Amino acid sequence: MSKPLDPEHPGRFSSSLVAGLAMLTCFTAEHPVLGIADMAEVLDLGRSTTHRYATTLVTLGYLEQNSSRKYRLSSRVSDVGLSMLDSMAIRSVAREHLRELRARTGRTASLGVLWGTEVVYIDRWQGSRQGQYAIDDGIGLGTRLPVYCTAAGKALLTRMPAAEQQDLITRLRLTRCTPTTITTKAALRTELERIAADGGVAVEDEELSAGRRAIAAVVVEAEGRPVAAVELAVPAEAYTRRSCWRNLVPK
Repeated sequence: MSKPLDPEHPGRFSSSLVAGLAMLTCFTAEHPVLGIADMAEVLDLGRSTTHRYATTLVTLGYLEQNSSRKYRLSSRVSDVGLSMLDSMAIRSVAREHLRELRARTGRTASLGVLWGTEVVYIDRWQGSRQGQYAIDDGIGLGTRLPVYCTAAGKALLTRMPAAEQQDLITRLRLTRCTPTTITTKAALRTELERIAADGGVAVEDEELSAGRRAIAAVVVEAEGRPVAAVELAVPAEAYTRRSCWRNLVPK
């Protein structure tokens, strides 16, 4: 944290602002509540400095404390995030297509983008067919999930330039969510090669949570870079991996 973001123009950056913003990104779907020691370790800061920044963010309304004096993001962060989402061009372009996909299938259609080593849902149209609410529980607009065990994340990883993909994989910490979660980087690379061979369509086979399958493909800009992924989540009891391909992938 002590190094300037731009070594050539160090005076243009506020290290305190950088640390404060970095502190907000410590909170994830896997770790929604953190203590001072947790944040200090992630940010590589001293505990007294971390406490000072956390106290400032509480005063400003971006963090709040629970009964055990640990911290979590406040609703004010959501307001900022939703304002950002509303300003994203890809969201407005994809919205009608997501709504049509939800109407045609009755399943939840989402738009995800990369956020560090996670995928964040920037738009989401909730399906209502049987079994859908159970697999969508706890996942909503703005939810951040690991790239390696979500269909949207794997689709985006597959289409990244090789050097960027390698850098992101290097930074991943693969944690088992279910018995079928990919937990080694070698296995993840093999999976990405398979997705590329399948035309870039990624399948999530109960890797994030038991009972949930999903299928995703990327949205690319004019130069061919991936900017987002469209994902359709379905109950595993209603769709096998094979039937996801047969019924949900456009012919």
